[in-house]
Amino acid sequence: MRSEGRKTGIAWVIRNLLVAISTFVFVSFGSAAESPKWQAEWQKTIDGAKKEGQLSLYGGQEITHPDITSAFSKEFPFIKIISASGRAADMMTRIVAERRADKYLADLTASGPNGPRMLYLNKILDPLAPTLILPEVTDPSKWYGGKHWYADPENKYIFMFEGTIVTTGLSVNTKLVSAGEIKSYWDLLQPKWKGKLLGQDPRGAALLTPVLILYHRAGLGPDFVRRLYTETDITLFRDRRQGTNWLATGKFPVCHLCREIDKAAQQGLPVEDIPPEKLKEGGTIGGGGSSVLALINRAPHPNAAKVFINWYLSRQGQTVWQNVMNKKEVEASDSMRIDISKDDVLADGKRIADREYQVIGFLDPEPVQKLLQEILK
Repeated sequence: MRSEGRKTGIAWVIRNLLVAISTFVFVSFGSAAESPKWQAEWQKTIDGAKKEGQLSLYGGQEITHPDITSAFSKEFPFIKIISASGRAADMMTRIVAERRADKYLADLTASGPNGPRMLYLNKILDPLAPTLILPEVTDPSKWYGGKHWYADPENKYIFMFEGTIVTTGLSVNTKLVSAGEIKSYWDLLQPKWKGKLLGQDPRGAALLTPVLILYHRAGLGPDFVRRLYTETDITLFRDRRQGTNWLATGKFPVCHLCREIDKAAQQGLPVEDIPPEKLKEGGTIGGGGSSVLALINRAPHPNAAKVFINWYLSRQGQTVWQNVMNKKEVEASDSMRIDISKDDVLADGKRIADREYQVIGFLDPEPVQKLLQEILK
């Protein structure tokens, strides 16, 4: 009986050992079989890009800056880059015009979130997610909030790779306004500020974005925008330097959308911006303050475009982009990637660690324009 039990025990050990070995072999070979999947797709894409040999980039400095394109070319010298650089609105108009002429020349474009709106509405974009191949790009844990962010309503066409904090747009004359006197946008409607507010005229296309955010933002909305421009006797200006000068000289104590406040403060003038953390509404990301990447459909160089997308959104690509924008363009620019150093991000746009921000993407300007036309006749 004891001998028979011993045999049974040995058989049990052998059987479980075989199961363990089988499991190890299955997992090992399974992992080995799965790991080259992205590598095979990447190699296929590289081969296709070599045959195409060219890439067309349309947009501003966030995608066409020489330092960015040269860094890409250093990694992929077999892809010749042709750049069309300019204002977002001009680039989008150009792409639409080319398409109407049956010319399919553009591969990729990058601009602020509302830049590709015209392309989105005209169904000129392809979904971007299917082009993501490299594990460091597809891994959501490498990105702010543990996900990929898109600016379009369908969350698939306009990839938001920049997560720079949007400024409040509010500046004060420090000799006339004490610290903490304005704790919310709604404070601007208090009787004591009537006739004392200064603001940039929001009716110009390039000036609309900050007002777009106010209009679409929870807790503010169209009621706040209407009251800001109809109840405060706000004085509007179009010359940026004039607005900042009026604020600095004390002609007005508070300004909405005055520019180059940091530069004026460095010159010793008594002005400063109200930072997002000082307002009840807090800070936001996007809504014009962050750049996006979009893939043009029927792109002439689809494989080269895939290569650029994956490089651009990689740790290396975003490090290059972030460095260029902050140091060369001197624009506060914080990548949505959280696995790269933020030392070079300018202070006024850098996200604060462990703080949550509302991410604002695609904003419809039409109701805002309609409201402004109604109240600012």
